Amino acid sequence: MIRFKKFTEFPRGTMYDILQDAYSYDVRNKQIWDENWRKSDDFFYDNPDIADKYGLVTCLDDFPIGFVTWDPRHMPDYVEIGHNGIREQFKRKGYGHMQLEEALRRIKQYKNLKRIIVCTNSNLAAPKNYESVGFKLYNTKKNDSESRYTGAYLYYEIKLE
Repeated sequence: MIRFKKFTEFPRGTMYDILQDAYSYDVRNKQIWDENWRKSDDFFYDNPDIADKYGLVTCLDDFPIGFVTWDPRHMPDYVEIGHNGIREQFKRKGYGHMQLEEALRRIKQYKNLKRIIVCTNSNLAAPKNYESVGFKLYNTKKNDSESRYTGAYLYYEIKLE
């Protein structure tokens, strides 16, 4: 059974562990993003009020299989989806879609919000997931960074007005 729980129900390192697993299909991901993942985990566990208000952990039978976070600092113009991942063994089973739908349901409750945005890469499965819940592509940008193997940057939005 899928349940959405608070970060504070899990120990420090849960976000980091899920990200490592979610991106384990290519060793370059950990090499490039390890520091970012650790800092993100530290930030959320150092700020539990923010973690529980602007993120959720997706659990299957109480085991954390994924999570999503969002950044509300630009409201009412937009809220931006941040890290969003599902452990490798649970991908392609609809859990990422369910997780994203729940995050959107929560975000859409903010008053006067104009847009929800997200940036992802073209060579990942993520674009299809974002499009499946109503995001529309509004911009692309060439990726010249060390993560160029993940493809071009894709910018998506859901307009709420």
